[in-house]
Amino acid sequence: MAGIIKTLLDSRKIERYLVGVVDVEAEWDLFGPERGDVVPRSIALEATYCDHVLIKYELWDDEPPAMGWDESWSGAIHLPSGRMHAISCHSGESDYYEEFELGHPGRQWQFRVHRKLLGHEDFTADIVGFALFKLQFWPSAGAPVLS
Repeated sequence: MAGIIKTLLDSRKIERYLVGVVDVEAEWDLFGPERGDVVPRSIALEATYCDHVLIKYELWDDEPPAMGWDESWSGAIHLPSGRMHAISCHSGESDYYEEFELGHPGRQWQFRVHRKLLGHEDFTADIVGFALFKLQFWPSAGAPVLS
């Protein structure tokens, strides 16, 4: 059974214009075309119309169980440094958020992104304006188990 190794809840609220998460040492190109022969070094995240975002990162020793969030998607990412952070960009200026270290530089990781747009009773997500992301990472098949 999969177990969680570590987590990080980035305490700094992202104020609009979230672009995504990227390896801290890699050049990021979240808007470029995807190529089938290249594993991306970044994950684009869309907060839709929400003004505020919080991100929680999780490192697992194997694929975590499915969750019942509003939306989920998965893929693979290559992290040259083994560390990543969120980026927001507005008017040509970028803000970088707290780093999450997966360790094992140069490794390819499987990931799953969960997104929830918060609302409450009659106050829908577009009024509340808050999005939550949970990013889960685990070793790709054939990679040694983490300790």
